[in-house]
Amino acid sequence: MSRTTLPTAASLNERQAGQTFKQHYDAVRQAQTDRLAAMQTLTDNAGVAGRSLLASEQREFDAHDDEVRRIGIILRRLDNSPENQVDRSQIVIASGDPGVRTTAPELPLLTRGQSFADWTARSGHGAPQPAQDVRLGALLRTWVTGRRDGLNDSELRAMAEGTATAGGHLVPTPTAGQLIDRARNVSRVFQAGATTVPMDSQTLKVPRLTGSSAPAWRNENAAIAEGDLTLDAVTLTARSMAFLVKMSRELIEDSDPSIVGVVERDLAAQVALELDRVALRGTGTAPQPRGVLNQTGVTVTTHGANGALIAADGFNYDALIDAQAAIRAFNHEPTGVITAPRTEQGLAKLKDAEGRYLQPPAGLLTRYPTNQVPIDLTVGTSTDCSEVYTGDWAQLYFGLRTGPMTIQLVERYADTGQVALLIWMRGDIALAHGEAFAVDTGVRG
Repeated sequence: MSRTTLPTAASLNERQAGQTFKQHYDAVRQAQTDRLAAMQTLTDNAGVAGRSLLASEQREFDAHDDEVRRIGIILRRLDNSPENQVDRSQIVIASGDPGVRTTAPELPLLTRGQSFADWTARSGHGAPQPAQDVRLGALLRTWVTGRRDGLNDSELRAMAEGTATAGGHLVPTPTAGQLIDRARNVSRVFQAGATTVPMDSQTLKVPRLTGSSAPAWRNENAAIAEGDLTLDAVTLTARSMAFLVKMSRELIEDSDPSIVGVVERDLAAQVALELDRVALRGTGTAPQPRGVLNQTGVTVTTHGANGALIAADGFNYDALIDAQAAIRAFNHEPTGVITAPRTEQGLAKLKDAEGRYLQPPAGLLTRYPTNQVPIDLTVGTSTDCSEVYTGDWAQLYFGLRTGPMTIQLVERYADTGQVALLIWMRGDIALAHGEAFAVDTGVRG
């Protein structure tokens, strides 16, 4: 089906006479699906022929992409319409099996193995995910030098898709999705199992089930036991994070092709470190999200008025076992432990009375060391304390509203021969259930 025969966003914007809300909604959704399919057909045909898109095909691809974005706006408006009686919420089970969830397409919960970039493509927030990655470093090199050699087909399309603004270039949507996926792969809280919740609005409520009826045995003719479901919601409110990275034009020109990989790795690492820090220790005072340590319901265990040294008679494997047990007491299954590297070193050096290294007991969880857990906290008279975080990390929600979006600034630092990348994102941290986490404080050595 050619793009000339497909409905446009303009023709779908208003409901037709005699058309029900559901018929209108289904028509808009089908139009979006047809556009995405047409784009995929264009790229598939070119791939089979072993060539890039022809100029005419590229124009058709871009036209479809523009309509997909416009149709996506209409869909989001219809989703929020009072007439939309379809329950698209996602309820998180708090009792019984804490890992069970009902899945709804409008409010996905992305686990560590699921791609945010893929979700943006499937949900109409961008073009279908290309077979090749769009490398931010490759786009930056081309914007600075004007050279297009070495670009893959996906990057050539992205160059046409990227928006030129006053003083800069806005990096296209697929690259932003790939960058957050790289950051999630590096982040310790995501490696431990944290959940990504894409946000289509500034605030998002995720319903959760906090209590339910329980089956009971009964005698013949006896009344059936009653019970009520108890619901509340976790609220995510998008907050902004941004930073600026400056580079010399000479660095970009002379480091080809290594700059292509260096940029993505460094930006992903910086984003991942900040996500780890705020997820664990965010204060909750605007503009920071609230991290695990400062959430309600979390089990916090102190170790002495002045902290406890890592040793057989101080902080040891018993503390890790106790933290896991505290979480299981609330019917949650912990998935990992996040520590400071120094804590890992201290645990690895535990010895028995004869100087032999202690073997960790069976059943301990995987530990994920990160320097975002500090080792200079003050507890009593000690100034060298740290913390240990144990949790069912799937219960930590990272709401992602925007980004990380990237603008390459071409004018601001032109007089010093530099270019800059402005990176920003909007998101929030929330715990589905605070009792799914335990924090040990005052850990020394």
